[in-house]
Amino acid sequence: MVNMKRFFLAIVCVMVVALSVSAQPGRGGNQRTPEENAKRMTERMTTELKLTPEQVAPIDSINLVFAQAQAKLIEKANGDFSSVREDMQKLSALRVEAYGKVLTQDQLDAYKKMMEERMRNRGNGGNGGNGGNGGNQ
Repeated sequence: MVNMKRFFLAIVCVMVVALSVSAQPGRGGNQRTPEENAKRMTERMTTELKLTPEQVAPIDSINLVFAQAQAKLIEKANGDFSSVREDMQKLSALRVEAYGKVLTQDQLDAYKKMMEERMRNRGNGGNGGNGGNGGNQ
């Protein structure tokens, strides 16, 4: 019960961060919506981490909250991603913490490995080498 309270507290914290970031609406080109990104990430995690049916809904909720918060930070950056780099790193750390409330240790380790590989594949150590969604989920 205490773990669930902490989990929901972490989600509320992320929502507060997301709502406190003021950004103008608008998306360019072929970018996916936060909802689409969250769905893709949940599908990938379900397959690669072999999520149980009980894990899918909480992971999907976490992914949606974090995808929305990340989208707000990207909008705030207005092309200057170095200006929000620290906030993105904090957001990633909170996401891993939230996943830790739902995933087993083996699944969490596999998730971290999956993300490390994704960053390596992006080039430039994950600095958003091409500025787009190349290799995204």
